Amino acid sequence: MDLIENGKKVIYVSQDNYYLVNPIEASTIYYCDSATSCIIIIATGYSSVHNSEIALISHLSRPGRFDDYFSIIEKNFDSSDMVKFFAAGANPPERYKKASGGYDTTALNNATQLISWLAAKHITLDQVSLRLGQGDPAIYDNDLDCYSISFDEQKAMTVTNRRIYITQEQRDPDQGLQTLFCIYGDPNFVRNQTDTFTEKEISVLVNAARNAGLEEAAKMSDKEILNKYSSTPEYEVPWFCDSIRQAANYVINYSL
Repeated sequence: MDLIENGKKVIYVSQDNYYLVNPIEASTIYYCDSATSCIIIIATGYSSVHNSEIALISHLSRPGRFDDYFSIIEKNFDSSDMVKFFAAGANPPERYKKASGGYDTTALNNATQLISWLAAKHITLDQVSLRLGQGDPAIYDNDLDCYSISFDEQKAMTVTNRRIYITQEQRDPDQGLQTLFCIYGDPNFVRNQTDTFTEKEISVLVNAARNAGLEEAAKMSDKEILNKYSSTPEYEVPWFCDSIRQAANYVINYSL
């Protein structure tokens, strides 16, 4: 189902996927949302590797996937290229106190990993904009879970956290596979958004979900899902529970 926003096609980039924008086009918005403790990262500029202007966008959740995406950025820009770098997320800005009494520091850890990589200067930075730890992403109008990049006819860039309203079907056309990958996929691998899941990959994800008992989530309450599947249950986006249920139903209905 195509999504149009202000006359432009929207390409939704799912969590722990990346999208390489090459060539730059004026007719498309590349958009991520749902980032709570996660971070959405955009890198753009002239690439000597591709001999053209490019952009890379991803929504990242785990240390190994951050490292993999950083390596993708480094492979697509060489040391002479000047890169504009944008990041948003890592919310809430403080440690999250769990019901068990302990603390979750996922957002702080993600921000620290990002800043450490930037400080190491693996790429040549022309511009850096960081929107990290700005507040409560569960407040829908804050738009703290959103980030996108688009270009006009002169290739002038717009990076914004303005929300685009999309359905669950548009968010995951594979009806739960993206969520399965986020939870049960290789934690050190960021998936190319343009790739198609193979039957072998699907089988591995479904088996992992079944072994973990994900099917039970199909009948769980929102509170139960949040407490079991979210690192920050009080700060999740409104569709988080529906995404988990969608993945659970995919597993229930899939025939190995």
